[in-house]
Amino acid sequence: MKQIVLILITSILATGNPSGTSPNRADFKFNSHEALSKFKKSQKIPGLAYALFDGQDTIITHCFGESTLGFKVNQATLFNIQSISKNITALATIKAVQNGLLDLDTPISVYLPAFSVNSCFEKNPENRITLRMLLSHTAGFTHEAPVGNNYDYSPCTNEDHLQSIQETWLKFLAGVDYSYSNLGFDIASLVISQESGIEFDEYLKSEIFLPLGMISTTVNENEVSRYKNRTDGNIQSVRAKHYRIPLPGSGAVYTNLSDFIEYAQLLMNYGTFGNKTLINKQGLLDMFTIIRNNYGLGTYVDKKDELLYINHNGGGYGFSATLLWFPEYNLGTVLLCNKPCNTFDICFSLMSDYIQGKRLEKNSSITSLFDTLNGQYFSNKNDKESILPTCDCDSVFKPEWEKYVGKYSLLIQGLDLKWYAKLAHSLGFGNLNFFITKEGQVLKTKGSIGVTVLKEYKPGLFFTDDFEMLDLSSEKMTFRNIRILKKRN
Repeated sequence: MKQIVLILITSILATGNPSGTSPNRADFKFNSHEALSKFKKSQKIPGLAYALFDGQDTIITHCFGESTLGFKVNQATLFNIQSISKNITALATIKAVQNGLLDLDTPISVYLPAFSVNSCFEKNPENRITLRMLLSHTAGFTHEAPVGNNYDYSPCTNEDHLQSIQETWLKFLAGVDYSYSNLGFDIASLVISQESGIEFDEYLKSEIFLPLGMISTTVNENEVSRYKNRTDGNIQSVRAKHYRIPLPGSGAVYTNLSDFIEYAQLLMNYGTFGNKTLINKQGLLDMFTIIRNNYGLGTYVDKKDELLYINHNGGGYGFSATLLWFPEYNLGTVLLCNKPCNTFDICFSLMSDYIQGKRLEKNSSITSLFDTLNGQYFSNKNDKESILPTCDCDSVFKPEWEKYVGKYSLLIQGLDLKWYAKLAHSLGFGNLNFFITKEGQVLKTKGSIGVTVLKEYKPGLFFTDDFEMLDLSSEKMTFRNIRILKKRN
């Protein structure tokens, strides 16, 4: 019976557009529902929420499945958006600049005089690093901090996480290259809190969330845990539970579909909401101006199939999310999922289908605007290769390095594994293993962390070819600030 009804509906939709003219909203609602339903099934996603909208109105919404708490997902269900938090932190920084609290090009040591970070390239790199660098991944930070990272789910505070950033090593001289990192945005959140005199979550609420009517959106862990209509993330082979996310500026924002639409529409309207200007337009254009690697300030800007798009994705802690906007067509979309998956491709595909089906035309003035911002970048296609300074390191094998040769594993800590996952890990299955070997006159790594020649900067402190730190100097060994364990020689 269901198949007969489906055939009839499909037939009606097909015959309702015999001339090939633009399909109506009902067509897209049906087609997008089918596409998302297949996507959910193929990716085994427990619950998701999706919306397509223009700068003023919501065109389509779909909610599927259940939260980890057993409720049906709806437009009010709270999801974590992981790295899309970076876009919000960048916007908050622009707002603070607009309010006269901050300057994008002032060294962070002016705002955080007690802050320091390790560098083999220069002394006191914090005197060079600026907020603009922090928000564009050009400050030189590695991706993870020693405390509070994507490999260690053990409970910790934001303060412990932020303090531990000072133990990390920069990968390059600040401002000369690009390396995607959580740490710059977490430091930016600390700067905002320091200069505003209030907690970062309070600043976000007062300056962005509440003015937009985003009453459910928060980075406050207490508010998240009290929110009944929320979902936690689903991590493979891990019991579903709530894990605190100690990444205040880079990954801690929780929001729902209704609020997320409001935020996206603020970007699409270049800082205006209703009849009010929340962020000045030039501030948004600064965010959309590419600095390196198709990244502006907390924002990806790129082209695919001749479609210009503004975007950020998020993934981790059992969540996935996408914020995607085609500025030339005044069309945006968001997708929230409570399982790791590729959310970008389905969003891009549905938006493209809608544009083609409706035969939407580009706004040439918007094309000109973004050509002014980034035309030269796209004309050159690739980022210019930087001549990177190097550090004084030893790479010729020393007899005392023999003790480092062996098999190692990256440790994933703090997860409540299901029984079969515990058993598998105890037997050595599913571990991220790598080897340190002597080859000729050099020490090399092979395995899950890639193949690289190790260069010793200080006793037991080695840099890889891309200047990630491998710390073998104590019993608490780390790679990229992730704990490692030596399994055997």
